Amino acid sequence: MATETLSRSRGIVSGFAQGTGDRRLAAYFRLDDCSPASVYRTNTVSRFAVLMLLFWLGVPLPAAAQTGAPDVSSVPDRKVFVMGGRMAQSDFVQTLFPLTTEYENAIILGVGYQHFLYQPVDDFQLGVEIGVAARLGSKTTGEIWGGLVARYEGFVIDETFRITPSLTIGGSFVTDTMGVEAEREANDGLPGDFLFYFSPEISISTIETPETEVFWRVHHRSGAWNTFGGGGSANAMMIGVRTSF
Repeated sequence: MATETLSRSRGIVSGFAQGTGDRRLAAYFRLDDCSPASVYRTNTVSRFAVLMLLFWLGVPLPAAAQTGAPDVSSVPDRKVFVMGGRMAQSDFVQTLFPLTTEYENAIILGVGYQHFLYQPVDDFQLGVEIGVAARLGSKTTGEIWGGLVARYEGFVIDETFRITPSLTIGGSFVTDTMGVEAEREANDGLPGDFLFYFSPEISISTIETPETEVFWRVHHRSGAWNTFGGGGSANAMMIGVRTSF
């Protein structure tokens, strides 16, 4: 049963890849490749695709089913952001403390887009995020990530500043691993190109100009203990600016 399910998943993903005309992408999901690396790739992409599909199909349903629920179209939150930071040698927990963590000789520069689609309760929003980044260090690699994002805007200080925690969960793809990330990938013996993405964030804005905010986040990608994606992991401490429209 597992083999049959895996073959069906590969057939769908491989068919899409071949339809794009991209030989590298098609080869990435070869149907005749039964190596552990190929199994991880297929299962990971399939899981991520299902999660995103369920989100797009499921988010509007509560608004339609509940009387007086907030109208999805009434949430005017589309945001773009730029950010930059340094990659860390430390693990995820240590990277949460930017003044004491150890850093690599590598930086990340990225841009992203957020679209908040649903507001189930006051000050709490759910949406999607996608971003791209250049990673510059011992080599230059690219990254694209995407996922679901949740934020809470209810913390106000002295009616002047708003503190907003948020969390993005999804998937991250890189063109190549680098630095400590590549060493961890080799030690795990699994590919580290497509991994789980996890990014907690704190932002601050003023009450008078809520459309502009500065933020700090940990940019984390890993195999989530080999439950999502392959091997290796990477962390970066990021600072950025976001604007709404």
